[in-house]
Amino acid sequence: MARAKKDLGQNFLVDSVVINKILNLINPKEEENFLEIGPGKGALTEIISSRVKTLDGIEVDKDLIPKLRSLALLQNNLFIHELNILKVSLKNFSHNEYKYRVIGNLPYNLSTQIMLWSFQNSNKIKDIHYMFQKEFGERLVSKPGKKSYGRISVLSQYMFEGLPLFEITSDSFEPKPNVGSIFLKLTPHEGRNINSLESKKLQEVTNLLFSKRRKKISTSCKNILSNHELIDLDIDPNDRPESLTVEDFLRLTNHLIKKQNV
Repeated sequence: MARAKKDLGQNFLVDSVVINKILNLINPKEEENFLEIGPGKGALTEIISSRVKTLDGIEVDKDLIPKLRSLALLQNNLFIHELNILKVSLKNFSHNEYKYRVIGNLPYNLSTQIMLWSFQNSNKIKDIHYMFQKEFGERLVSKPGKKSYGRISVLSQYMFEGLPLFEITSDSFEPKPNVGSIFLKLTPHEGRNINSLESKKLQEVTNLLFSKRRKKISTSCKNILSNHELIDLDIDPNDRPESLTVEDFLRLTNHLIKKQNV
């Protein structure tokens, strides 16, 4: 039996109550196409594949592949790929027009990288259900004014509508992680593209402001915006970046784009 590998950040979900709760929340349907990141030992894989049109499982651990492929022999709509998800482009992976429903119990040490992958591939995604370390998941959906609100909060909420579904204790995994987990749903905002001019400028602005999060916005922006401009944008120059909403950041971003094009 394959054991969890520390270097891959593996913690296998073994709690049948949690598994059933996840299945009920996802509610997979026969006309849908799923993509599972890190199916592991197949706790969700076998059940989901029996209910949907197709399921593609992306697994990087070669020791887990034989068991997963033995499941695929019994399900002609289950396809197992020995790949690193970070090197997969959904545009090239599938030439079909359909969008994937993505699910994953993620290695916590790759959470940020997998979110960036999700941003890049959002135009091929219908929705996402991810298991995150609780602290990281809370940052994704955090609101202005909270300590957990930061650059990843703004970028995530710009690209996705985030919904925390439920928390999971370490007892539901083998081996037990040292931290609690949270299960989130992310739905892409229609028409948003992480490579658009607006998105790239938003990334620059959030990097500028959150790299100096203790400083006033007027101080951080002194080389690109005057206090009068900030006030005209309905932004208090004396505020700090964690007080700005995603909409505030977007007004700021689009003003800078217009200013550069004048």
